[in-house]
Amino acid sequence: MEIEADLVVFNGNIITMDPELPNASCFATKSWKFFAVGEEEHIQDLIMTAKRVIDLGGKTVLPGFIDAHTHITSAGIREDHIHLHAMKSIDEIKKTISEALHKYKKESWILGHGWDESKWPEKRYITMTDLDEVSTEHAILLDRIDGHLTSVNSMAFKKLKLDEKHEGIIRDKKGNPTGILKDIEGLHNEISISEEEIQKGILSAGRIATRHGITTVVDNAVSGMLRHLRTAEFENDLHARFVVNPPDKMMTPMIKLGITSCWGSPMLKIGGVKIFVDGSIGARTAYVSEPYNDDPENRGILVYDKKKLKRIVRNAISNDIQTVIHAIGDEAIEMVITVFEEIKDKEAIRRQRHRIEHAEMISEYQIRRAVSQGLILSMQPNFVGEWQQKDGMYVDRLGEERTRGMNMFRVALDNGARVCFGSDGMPYGPLYGIWSAVTHHNDRVRLELEEAIRCYTMEGAYSVFMEHTIGSIKVGKRADFVVLSDNIAKIPKEQIKDITIESTFVGGIEEFSAHRQ
Repeated sequence: MEIEADLVVFNGNIITMDPELPNASCFATKSWKFFAVGEEEHIQDLIMTAKRVIDLGGKTVLPGFIDAHTHITSAGIREDHIHLHAMKSIDEIKKTISEALHKYKKESWILGHGWDESKWPEKRYITMTDLDEVSTEHAILLDRIDGHLTSVNSMAFKKLKLDEKHEGIIRDKKGNPTGILKDIEGLHNEISISEEEIQKGILSAGRIATRHGITTVVDNAVSGMLRHLRTAEFENDLHARFVVNPPDKMMTPMIKLGITSCWGSPMLKIGGVKIFVDGSIGARTAYVSEPYNDDPENRGILVYDKKKLKRIVRNAISNDIQTVIHAIGDEAIEMVITVFEEIKDKEAIRRQRHRIEHAEMISEYQIRRAVSQGLILSMQPNFVGEWQQKDGMYVDRLGEERTRGMNMFRVALDNGARVCFGSDGMPYGPLYGIWSAVTHHNDRVRLELEEAIRCYTMEGAYSVFMEHTIGSIKVGKRADFVVLSDNIAKIPKEQIKDITIESTFVGGIEEFSAHRQ
């Protein structure tokens, strides 16, 4: 019987990430999977009957990227908010919001996100005073780029109905709130979002992913988002694969229902429970052993003490649930590794593939101990591109010596660690992350190109138990791939971040095309 391919792609430079066939010039797909990969003679009989044929003209193809750490549904919902990523000063932010006031009713919320004071001349956070100068008749709430710090004006502060004793409310010397809020759980609960806005945000999230060549996102979603994603899947509105990490407070319902990690469909799965142990370096809330250089009285925050964290982790292990534990500071990382070392069921720990998220200040000694426990390091190379340069924010926060010992991808791989790469949305874009990893000035950070690509493909797949279905271009796997504007292996490494994604395919279906934008 003659086979009719859904798609035939030929005349390409295909980097498969399959060690058994590292390179190919063509492939064919059927029923959302690769069913032929190789050279022209392998698919020439399929061309005449294929539903679609693409001549790549020598273009480079990679497996679809897997972003192993995102908050992409939240990012999709925020697409209609005020974007502050490109703002270069507090005055520019104030001007931008002032010019937008006419769009908002009095007493309504004005929401913005993405500001980064480390790139401003002021080098300080936005305060209530700053925002009250813009308006006291609207509730203004602006999230810092890392999501661990928020600035509000006086009306927003009142509407949020915060516990006045919360340590995350930063106060001045007189005890008055400054409008700076650090790592306050449920901060946005008072801001209502409609079902329509959520579904629109999910569509936007898929577009964010696919325009960056991301075919699978690991989403640290807010409580209740899984239901909305399931609705989007039923309506064929998921344009990338989603692996959802519910917050740890949802673990009890999961256990009662008998739900473990990996449940779901090819487009939507449940991952591990997300546990926060500390905050971020930008917000000075990552829990560190020595005080911050630019805040000598501060060592950050610890969300859970060791006893409570151990109880949560042991409960997850007993019920076959993966954990994804946010730990950035060296002291937070030490506590996480120690907790796993003290749990006896080593076989279960390895089988369940528990992850440390970020692990930015992990030492070589801690890396070796994490490896011995079978822990995966889920790291973000874009962070080093943004803040770990010679004049970057990390040097201001932590000094040159500690900064040199951060995000040691090279050291991690050399010590046998499983390392998957994600973005945390700061910014999205695996090509930017790959550039950050392969060009970094620090030889303890810097990777070879193939290693960086692998961390964004096969290692990401392994971290979510999907290495047999995604992560490489191989017969039988889901037909997820991206077409690049340039040959990533041939151009100067410094130009990798300037490569554009020409098209993104999920299951053999083109979900993004730069030529149709």
